[in-house]
Amino acid sequence: MSAKKTILSGERIAVAHNSGGDFAVSCGPFVFRHILPTVFLRGQEHPIASWQVVRRTPATVVLAATNDCGKWTLVFTLDAAKGLTLQLSGKLKQACDEIELRYFGGVGSPADHLLSQGIKMGGCRSLLLNSAARREFEGYYQLLLRRGDASLRLSYPLQSKFLASFCGTTGRNRVSELRAGATIRNYSGRELELPPLNFRQGDGIELMLDYAEENRTPGKEFRDMTSPGWNSWDYYRWTVTEDAVLENAEFIAADPVLSQHVKRIIVDDGWQYAYGEWEANSLFPHGMAYLADRIRKLGMEPGLWVAPTILDLHSRIAQLHPEMLAGNACGLPAPCWEIMKRRVFLLDPTVEASQKYIRELFEKMLGWGYGYFKLDFLGSLLFARSFSDRMVGRGELMALSIGTAYRTVAGRAKLLGCNYLLGGGPQIVDAVRVGSDIHAGWNNIKTNAVSVAARFWANKRLWVNDPDFALCRSEDTADDPEMRRLRPCMVFEDPDGKNPDSWYFNHVLVDDEVRRPQMEVLLSIALAAGGAVNLSDRMSRLNESGLDLARRTVAAESGESAIPLDLFTSKIPSRFLQKLARGYRALLVNWEDQERELSIDLRSLGIECRSAVNFWNDRSIRIRGRTIREILPPRSCLLAELK
Repeated sequence: MSAKKTILSGERIAVAHNSGGDFAVSCGPFVFRHILPTVFLRGQEHPIASWQVVRRTPATVVLAATNDCGKWTLVFTLDAAKGLTLQLSGKLKQACDEIELRYFGGVGSPADHLLSQGIKMGGCRSLLLNSAARREFEGYYQLLLRRGDASLRLSYPLQSKFLASFCGTTGRNRVSELRAGATIRNYSGRELELPPLNFRQGDGIELMLDYAEENRTPGKEFRDMTSPGWNSWDYYRWTVTEDAVLENAEFIAADPVLSQHVKRIIVDDGWQYAYGEWEANSLFPHGMAYLADRIRKLGMEPGLWVAPTILDLHSRIAQLHPEMLAGNACGLPAPCWEIMKRRVFLLDPTVEASQKYIRELFEKMLGWGYGYFKLDFLGSLLFARSFSDRMVGRGELMALSIGTAYRTVAGRAKLLGCNYLLGGGPQIVDAVRVGSDIHAGWNNIKTNAVSVAARFWANKRLWVNDPDFALCRSEDTADDPEMRRLRPCMVFEDPDGKNPDSWYFNHVLVDDEVRRPQMEVLLSIALAAGGAVNLSDRMSRLNESGLDLARRTVAAESGESAIPLDLFTSKIPSRFLQKLARGYRALLVNWEDQERELSIDLRSLGIECRSAVNFWNDRSIRIRGRTIREILPPRSCLLAELK
């Protein structure tokens, strides 16, 4: 057994250097042994083991090492308030097309729960570790572990030159094979620096809120981004027309409640001639300036969807300007991505001609009269294997793409980043999609709730969270024979397929099993997000029950993001508390297929409450001993307004 030497220690945390060359970090009940920085060049493993202390202070230890790849520095810094931070940097002997640089790989620690963050919208996982089944996970930015009453946050700064991640597996009450580091492709630089890795203990909710504070931009104003809107996508998709947009805008303008609260009409994907040729197609015969003018005359702000980094194969840029296209592994322009089986080129944002294209595109759309832009497919740039400037790290791609758009429209329009790489940071977006694509289907509602809840920390601190659409249509809230006509997943059908009951063909955007109670869950989660609220139904086809849902939703106060009280003890949070300007909202959700009793103890939360009302039907809720306790039917919720 190798001997250990403690090189840094503080309250509940210590770092030991083993004689075998690796390190051990203990943080309260979490113990990570065999931490050994490693370089992988073209898949070959090169451990960095011969570390020597070159400088030491009570709070910092600096070590140096050399291996057959280069020279390396590892810094441990201990701060009483901020925890332990590791920083690995070095210089390669020669550049390499593909490098993986790890702080460690293959370490483990006992744990009861794991919460990981996706690299962009959706992608968050909440895992109870009480199962023996082996499950893999991947996460970015911050990883939360819980053991007993203790929580540990492993995190990188939100913005870094290189995108670092966490990967591993879970088993019975343990995280195993944990890896932390970054994969760097088509990078010509020899000097490398991983984003600092932080270990910090504390209350899980507070740790996530602290992360937002560590990464926020002071002075940002979010009020305008929480005004409700309507978006064409979820109902119409690529069938959207000028007439359909105006039908919904006029309906909203004529409704006594909707007209008072819905402030924005957003035309989503389907208006353009092609990706990369952003001009109106034949379904918008009067052009986009005309439509913007019509929307403004109805008293609402026009918004427009655009995907500035993707280009259809037949677009003029793709045909005439290959120098503006991202490349394959050998640098040749190549279609690097596909959306719904549709292959596309990606813009190379490191080229000045591409920068000019983005600036001119947004100036043109501003000239049409649009003051809000939903930018989509931004994360697709990760799929490009090469860019012209080989000194650009993947963590810098958002600044070079959406950042250019943001600087162009500054003071004249607002930007929503959809499929935005969160590592682009808060400076270049006003709102960010945090949930995965939502549809009126129960399994989709459940999946989306995890990511919306897990991103509560960012809302109105870094940007306004967009949980995706606030849908109201269902079996009993709409009278619409067209509601199940769209089958968007047919594109995935195999031409040799022989299954007449194929899910791909039969998948529609409304689940036969959803009724008003399930739509109340979807809408309650959207309100609990405390951010953007965008309807996306054909408004004239909602019946009185559906319109009641829509009116209540858009008229609701936009509070703070709700705290998911059981985020670290459940697969899907079922208890939320949201602070309003005056009072609170409490949300209880029964995700199960059986009746279930749920409760929330207001006394333990320090809340005095005189009365409580069911948000969705205005009925009084009985409070017993400062506890709300309800037996909820399967797949339903209680959204209580507390005064």
